[in-house]
Amino acid sequence: MTVIPIGYAEMNRADLNIFVAHGQEMVDQGFAGACLPLETVEGQIVVALMDPISEYPLCVFGKSQGWYFALDCDWSPIAQGQLIEEVLAVLPDALCQTLPRAANAI
Repeated sequence: MTVIPIGYAEMNRADLNIFVAHGQEMVDQGFAGACLPLETVEGQIVVALMDPISEYPLCVFGKSQGWYFALDCDWSPIAQGQLIEEVLAVLPDALCQTLPRAANAI
């Protein structure tokens, strides 16, 4: 059985605005240092929530093939769903993870 998503396959302006608004709430509450929309090398738009000094991503949100997703600081999937609320539900817990080993390297 194949699930065909309804709506836009990739991130649209409304999705971006919702992710940025929720990200900014996390910044305002002190869980993240910055909330930045970014374009990947593949041309996909994602929203990254950065650590308190805005050097490393703590969590990344996006949409691909009609599915919303969230990745943790190690770029591992932590949420996926057809509704944006399903991935936003990982906040703020996803921001309380430790930084990846590469981020802690001296």
